[in-house]
Amino acid sequence: MSNRPKVHKSRSGSRSSGSRAGSGSNPLLKWMIVGVVVLVAVAVGVALLASRDAEQAQTDVAQVSDVSIEGAPLPRFEGEEPDPAMEMRAPAFAATTFDGTEVSVLPGDGTAKVIGFFAHWCPHCQRELPRIADWMANNQLPAGVAVIAVSTAVDSGRPNYPPSTWFEEEQWPAVVVRDSAANEIGEAYGLGGFPYTVGIAADGRVVARVAGELNDEAWEFLLEYVAPAPG
Repeated sequence: MSNRPKVHKSRSGSRSSGSRAGSGSNPLLKWMIVGVVVLVAVAVGVALLASRDAEQAQTDVAQVSDVSIEGAPLPRFEGEEPDPAMEMRAPAFAATTFDGTEVSVLPGDGTAKVIGFFAHWCPHCQRELPRIADWMANNQLPAGVAVIAVSTAVDSGRPNYPPSTWFEEEQWPAVVVRDSAANEIGEAYGLGGFPYTVGIAADGRVVARVAGELNDEAWEFLLEYVAPAPG
């Protein structure tokens, strides 16, 4: 019989040894993970910077601008019948779009016109503008008729500001011009409420004024009403 002492192996020691053997890390994998994290961080940073630049660009767009008016102003529209502005010559005006392009609106130049006045904060305008935009995107205007939108009554402290973003988001397909800070175009056309639409015949006469929302049927009727007679 051997007198040599028995050696009992420690189980915990075995696990510890195994743990140390398995804890070795792969340097290549570590750097790959670091690289992915860095790329994600860069992508997020670029996206945030682009978003900030886009917001800054919109903030830099002037929402009102100088305008010029020529001709007698129309009486304020109060919805009375008969409308005292009927058969009056609509005033001409020059204004600019949100990107600074100059636009001259000259009643009597041979093209009939439908001019819509919109306020960004007006809930009725917020319903009518996309409806008309959708109609124009899917239908043709009658021959000899032009549609112009006027962004007016701008107030940075009220909802849905700035109007330049609103018109862009609604994909307004026609010309839109900026009124002045004093709403001079609106005043010249007798603006009394929103939305407000004025129909002008090809010879420059005012033939329709409407305050309030227009549904598709009323919109189509107005376009046909102001359109020049065929031939």
